Amino acid sequence: MKQFGILLLAMVSCCLLQAKDRVVKQPPFIARNSSTIEIDRVVVSDTATVLDVRAFFRPRNWIQISNESYLLADNGEKYPIRSGNGITLGEKFWMPDSGEASFSLIFPLLPPTVQVIDFIESDCEDCFKVWGIHLDGKLPELDVPEKVKKQNLNYDEPLPKAELKDGKSVITGRLLDYKKYYALPLSCRICDLLTARSEDTEIKVNEDGTFRAEVELYAPTTVSFSVGRDIHFDVFLVPDGVLDMTVNLREWSRSESKLLKNKRADGKKVYFSGTMAALNDEMITDDEHLMDVWGMVYWNMNDLYNMTAGQYKAYWLKKHEETQSTIRSDQKRSRAYRDLLSAQNDLLCTLTLTRVTSNLAYAYVQCCGLPAREAYQKFKQPELDDDFYDYIRQLNVLNSPAMLYTNSYADLVRGMGYIRVKMDDQLSDIFAFILSSDKVSAEDAKIIRGFKADADAGKSPAHQEKMGELRIKYDSLFKEFISMQQDYILKKVIAGYLGTDQGLFFDLQKMMRYAQKISDFTPLTMQDFGEIQKMNDPYYLSRLTRMNNRLLETIEANKKKKGYNVNESGEVKDEDLFYSIISKFKGKVILVDFWATWCGPCKMAMKQMKPMKKDLEGKDIVYVFIAGENSPKETWDNMIPDIHGEHYRVTAAQWNYLSKQFSIQGVPTYIIVDKEGAVIQKHTGFPGVDTVKKELMKALEK
Repeated sequence: MKQFGILLLAMVSCCLLQAKDRVVKQPPFIARNSSTIEIDRVVVSDTATVLDVRAFFRPRNWIQISNESYLLADNGEKYPIRSGNGITLGEKFWMPDSGEASFSLIFPLLPPTVQVIDFIESDCEDCFKVWGIHLDGKLPELDVPEKVKKQNLNYDEPLPKAELKDGKSVITGRLLDYKKYYALPLSCRICDLLTARSEDTEIKVNEDGTFRAEVELYAPTTVSFSVGRDIHFDVFLVPDGVLDMTVNLREWSRSESKLLKNKRADGKKVYFSGTMAALNDEMITDDEHLMDVWGMVYWNMNDLYNMTAGQYKAYWLKKHEETQSTIRSDQKRSRAYRDLLSAQNDLLCTLTLTRVTSNLAYAYVQCCGLPAREAYQKFKQPELDDDFYDYIRQLNVLNSPAMLYTNSYADLVRGMGYIRVKMDDQLSDIFAFILSSDKVSAEDAKIIRGFKADADAGKSPAHQEKMGELRIKYDSLFKEFISMQQDYILKKVIAGYLGTDQGLFFDLQKMMRYAQKISDFTPLTMQDFGEIQKMNDPYYLSRLTRMNNRLLETIEANKKKKGYNVNESGEVKDEDLFYSIISKFKGKVILVDFWATWCGPCKMAMKQMKPMKKDLEGKDIVYVFIAGENSPKETWDNMIPDIHGEHYRVTAAQWNYLSKQFSIQGVPTYIIVDKEGAVIQKHTGFPGVDTVKKELMKALEK
């Protein structure tokens, strides 16, 4: 009886203790910068504050919670993390095969007056952040201005004419519930029609969440917007149009949350007014997501595993027709939205069929059970029947102006120049073409013949390193051969299926070559402009003239720039080359960037690292840029003044040696050298600004 009394007293004491705990299950929040972690529960006891976290990430990949994490409370105080339960702070946490995991983060006790907290996983740019976590379990009433609520939406408004047209679209709006310290950059991405490159343009967000921007357009088209890393949506814009969009952060957070998505909606995700507002409202509120059928993330790879090319084509043509039938028969959507969906369906089907080899390879790697590298080596390219590309005639979209409505038409136009087809004999063997040129020396021809003979016999080719040098030496011949192949594809294959070699598609193919010259920092000539002036549509001359003028202005401005040095590698032995380059910077930390003028990711990474380099000014860090002869000298000369650092352009033989020495698989590749001249880190591909900065700072502290 006495023991029962003690037990009863303990249970009552435990209940009283638990009654003091403040528990909030799946608390609502305003915004976050990543969908990887979600707060499942907050428990505020009399000793600590505990965040129960659910993590969702790729299986067998790692995440990490910094030991510098803290809670920022609405009283302005920071509460630093104490420990983790189920996770070790500052160490890699490997996700299980399910892609889901749970752990707890323990912080100091919060005062009872605190109602709102932010979870900040340290102050680095890429660290997890969840803002506006409400501990009372509910968000305050959404403050939507009356003029925003009263949307005047005309669903009978047709799509504007699909035609090339220069013009800017004005975008205005506001991020609801926004706080000035939210790290939520707003940006828009448009695929340039002449370069086929997608670039992000950041839009300044004012402290009150308002914004205004002007977007250069080439036609009425679809543009992608992003708010932070977790909110993405497409918007239809029109040259000379004005569109206002009020973005509801809390509703985006709820709808994209795995834990909160089934709870009641709190307003619309975006409120539109202005040009094509009704169409944009439909695009945002459409929960059917018909175009998801073309997203690889939604594919069942087992369906594609071991398919023949013919089966692959039939599979996707059937998907296209089913989707098109759904679009045509659905009268709930406006005519404008159905027309846009139809254009997107046509384009995405064509893109998917064009990528037959890469998509079947990906399905094989995902399903065969072998390690990825081994699987790619074992995969055999599918045989393409003579009539495989008859979908070009069947879908008949390449020349359709309606493709301008989509955001991937330029990508399709460029990609069609590289489809895999059976060539005429003279275009099927690049070695024969190179050897037929009188530009190739007898000594080099002998090496090329030997390399080809070994490859044909299935042997490991001799002179592989020397062939790498010859590839650079005869780069102009290789480019000429590729250009001839592209002309064959366009004039014989695609024109054959379309029954013409005229129209929008072919015009863009021609104009893209001039845009590529400009992108390579090579100004257009009078002869180039003479050809451009022959085009029927004045858009091309207007646009390429502007692009060329900007390039000329950049080149002139670069001549006056300082902060870069051109260096000679000198005549040194291959094995001494790298250390000869870095020896003059001994005593400093060195970031070595192996790059190329034609490498888009290289240039994008340099752009992203500019603010970092400015932050680290005055520190003992040197930036060394190494390019090879496959970066044209004139282009290299024009580009490097805008890239602060020490520049080297090495010979083909030197580049090949460095590639072998450091196992360089591609560009960009980064190497960090410490103050003593030792290589301490290497990255193939850009690892991100935060990673580079952390590693440079760590090397400085050694």
